[in-house]
Amino acid sequence: MPVNWTLADQPGWQTLDVAGADPSGLAEARMWAQAQLTALGDPHRLDALLVAGELLDNAYLHAGGPVELRLRRTAWPCEVTVAVADDGAGTPHLRVPTRDGGRGLRVVDRLCLAWGVSHHDDGKLVWARLQCATSGEPCPRAWASRN
Repeated sequence: MPVNWTLADQPGWQTLDVAGADPSGLAEARMWAQAQLTALGDPHRLDALLVAGELLDNAYLHAGGPVELRLRRTAWPCEVTVAVADDGAGTPHLRVPTRDGGRGLRVVDRLCLAWGVSHHDDGKLVWARLQCATSGEPCPRAWASRN
């Protein structure tokens, strides 16, 4: 079932259909994301993969499972947007961590420049935008921590 949403229709998206995936199928989605992000420097690729994993897990745990995983990289500014579509109607929100969870979206919030949700008739799209650098460029986060 294709998702026809404004954010998702912008050019440059790489899309993986993950409808009906069980938790083991989500591991394959993470491997697909890793293959799409090979041009990024290690710290940024790992951050983007962590965010993708958290959004996929949240869709599985709270929305009946993800429908699509989408990745989009822009060169200037160097940013990666990770988006997960699901059929759920709920709104993700930061919550106080407990033994049962509540840490994943806090990690996303800390790693990302911005994140949000777009609701539509057939579900929602949860997106997160991260700063990045290609493997041959200086890492903005590493550079900033040295100054």
